[in-house]
Amino acid sequence: MTRNDIFYKILFAISIALLPIVIFAYLYLPEWSISLIIAGILLCKIWIELFKDKLNFQHAIIDALASILIFTTLIILFAVIDAINLALAIIAIILIILTNVYKIVFFKKNMPEFVDAVDYCYMLFECLTLIAFTFLLYYSLVTNIGLVAIILTAGVSVCYKVYYTFRYTKVNNIFKFRRKR
Repeated sequence: MTRNDIFYKILFAISIALLPIVIFAYLYLPEWSISLIIAGILLCKIWIELFKDKLNFQHAIIDALASILIFTTLIILFAVIDAINLALAIIAIILIILTNVYKIVFFKKNMPEFVDAVDYCYMLFECLTLIAFTFLLYYSLVTNIGLVAIILTAGVSVCYKVYYTFRYTKVNNIFKFRRKR
């Protein structure tokens, strides 16, 4: 295990460990404490991106798991307290899960530059939405815009990867009809 690998796993553990503290802070502490804890999750997310080995499959799984856990927990929490629209929250959670699952499924595949660019935009919008979550209890419009940006980029990424699945893999053979000679 390299030094970066250890830091990566420690940062993953810290970011996941901060999630129950966010819920505790909402229940028992003042509103500004939630912002500080979410800012801590954001800092862990940024450092995770710095220490991540892009060619390591284990890091890809950990990154996808962290993204799913962080965003589903925060989106559900803020949807329960009516800070986020419920329909927007459900669509965002579904697309976040699908995007991260496809990231793992197509880990070794060479995707077009367009899809790689959309995936980087998705990662950027994740960080920007975490920034918006820090100010959610004061001003919710920025968070809704961040969720719409995540929905759009995740939707484009998922649509292309579903298209790629049907177009270039063996699943395509199921749907082809045999021509009669």
